[in-house]
Amino acid sequence: MLDDVKARLKSLGISVSSEPNSPDEVMLSFCIIKVTNHINNQTNLSEIPQGLHEIAVDMVVGEFLYTKKSMGALSVETLDFEAIVKQIQEGDTNTVFAIEANSTPEAKFNAFISYLQHNETDFVRYRVMLW
Repeated sequence: MLDDVKARLKSLGISVSSEPNSPDEVMLSFCIIKVTNHINNQTNLSEIPQGLHEIAVDMVVGEFLYTKKSMGALSVETLDFEAIVKQIQEGDTNTVFAIEANSTPEAKFNAFISYLQHNETDFVRYRVMLW
């Protein structure tokens, strides 16, 4: 999953250090473990199903970016949000980003992080009952 997370971050224009034991590598590993445990706890499964892989990657990216911002290690003002679309529609699912054209970079960043972190409705299909 680490390679997919790095590729997703790169596609967003965010570079991370690839050196072993660098702060980025350690933080990404922690975020992967955290998100994996969260999904496993919500679904009662021992591994992430293939159908949730991309959601897990986005959740890791969201967690990573939120942590970096919280630590002051990410400058939100330097991120380019012009490419983020306002509305996405796939079949009967419609996602609208509540981002005004004149909103601050921080507001755009927070809306994007919220999108990346998803909600538990994505897990419902994979949830199993334990007795």
